[in-house]
Amino acid sequence: MSQGPNAAILFEPSAFDAKQPMVKGRHVAGASFLDGFVRHAEVDRYVGCAMRRDHGPAFVRQIQDTVADTPEFAARPIDVVQANDPFAIARHGCLHVADPSLPRYAWRRRYVGQRAFSITGITHTISSERVMEMLTDYLIAPVQSWDALICTSASVRAAVQRIQDDMAAYMETRTGASPRQPAQLPVIPLGVDAERFASLGSNDGAGQFLRQRLGIAENDIAVLFFGRLTLHAKAHPSPMYQAMQRAADMARPHDGGRLHLIMTGQFSSDGIERYYRDAVTPLCPDVPVHFVDGADPNLAGASWAAADIFLSLSDNIQESFGITPVEAMAAGLPCVVSDWDGYRDTVVEGETGFRVPSWLPPAGAGAGLAAKYGLGNMSYDRFIGYVSLMTAVEIEPVARAIDALARDPGRRRAMAVAGQDRARTVYDWSVIIPQYQALWGELAARRSKDAENAPPGQRGVNPLAPDPVNVFAGHATETLSFEHRIRRTMTLGEIDSLFDVEAHVYGAEAFLDRKMTRALAACFEGAPISVNQALETMPSDRRVVAARTLLWMAKFGAVTFEAPSGAVESKHQASTEESRS
Repeated sequence: MSQGPNAAILFEPSAFDAKQPMVKGRHVAGASFLDGFVRHAEVDRYVGCAMRRDHGPAFVRQIQDTVADTPEFAARPIDVVQANDPFAIARHGCLHVADPSLPRYAWRRRYVGQRAFSITGITHTISSERVMEMLTDYLIAPVQSWDALICTSASVRAAVQRIQDDMAAYMETRTGASPRQPAQLPVIPLGVDAERFASLGSNDGAGQFLRQRLGIAENDIAVLFFGRLTLHAKAHPSPMYQAMQRAADMARPHDGGRLHLIMTGQFSSDGIERYYRDAVTPLCPDVPVHFVDGADPNLAGASWAAADIFLSLSDNIQESFGITPVEAMAAGLPCVVSDWDGYRDTVVEGETGFRVPSWLPPAGAGAGLAAKYGLGNMSYDRFIGYVSLMTAVEIEPVARAIDALARDPGRRRAMAVAGQDRARTVYDWSVIIPQYQALWGELAARRSKDAENAPPGQRGVNPLAPDPVNVFAGHATETLSFEHRIRRTMTLGEIDSLFDVEAHVYGAEAFLDRKMTRALAACFEGAPISVNQALETMPSDRRVVAARTLLWMAKFGAVTFEAPSGAVESKHQASTEESRS
């Protein structure tokens, strides 16, 4: 197998765990990506970048569990580097993070050189204040043209661009110059294991078991919603209930069966569960609504086989891609979805399903909500929930689409075949992972030729972590120069004894050890010598540490400093003498 570009994958276990309680889309996406990468990336090894020391073994275990049944992949080495070691990351050419936090790692990269490696990230939710701050930081941080934020849909790319354009406009007003956006914003969708979902969808035994358990007859039509059951952060259930009732009021399916709605997922709270259940009778009294525990893998898997139609009316700005319609297509279900976010890319109107128009109010209608959220007077959950309440999905077209599919099994089968073909040829990880590797290769080419953005200057590598000696120079009376002279005021034995006091050496790794400190002190035996002369006696790679150690010795009375030979006395001395006179 040929080898393509590789990346160190930043690994924090929960971001790649799809089995945790109250699992979210980003967790499923992370786990699915890692599994897809292991199975489809043309690489010579798997590289994890551990955020903590104990994350490295967790990465190794997760890879080993994935490749256990595949000797070809199991033979590949598994390497682990640490996230706080940019030198080690540089050996692999790219760091991939599972969120948009490129600025954080761009600052760290400056310590080893901005051309050392590329950084790629990916969008999930971008509506929170924390993530929006990350996105605006791209215009301040040393993000480069050889970095990329992978946008999972065209709509989320447009949203990212608007957020950054608004920040750029502010900065132009503030500084008179508009910063350019150096990072690439490619659109690469999330992927699925199409074969796995095809298998789930065709598991007639599991499907029949669930239908019988729920009381869904053979000639009934089961419509499935699959996802988190949270009305404020995913998809409000009322429009789905209303659409199901209207579809039930239309002509019945060709063979007289009933419509059923299966809601498979996990409730975010007891209060939310009460709403979901209490709203059924007033909104869709003629449609049985069944709630299936999405945390049970057997029931969740059986849901795909038990259903005839997939329904999801996403209406939330927290959504950016929405993987469930792709999973539904892979499982062989025609889709009825809102024309919203990533659904607009995935479901082909009239071919793999139907997309129903969605509406937002005029620009400016949400400014007051944003202000309350920005001021801390509104929680994030309320913010996105209120925006959801002013997002409309047309109900009547949903009902007509469900009715049309319910009455026409031939059309359902045709859309199912088209959907499975689309899932397999467009969204399977075997198709998506090569796009990641192609991007990493493109970014590597850019690293070799593009102009560098914001090269490090004389003021230090990272203004967010500046040299304290430089920043706080005004705190001290004097700053030691290379021309100042050093006079030793302790014997070498007395200097040795300083190391025996624990309070003197708690920061030992930042200074010379006992042996090298003694050697440094020995060089200014007798007459004072300049700081520069003393440092030249040290190996070149230890001179900065030796300079620190000179101040360490001065702190505990081992040396004193004098003005350069022939120089005018210090400002402090001069001002003291002047005051005496």
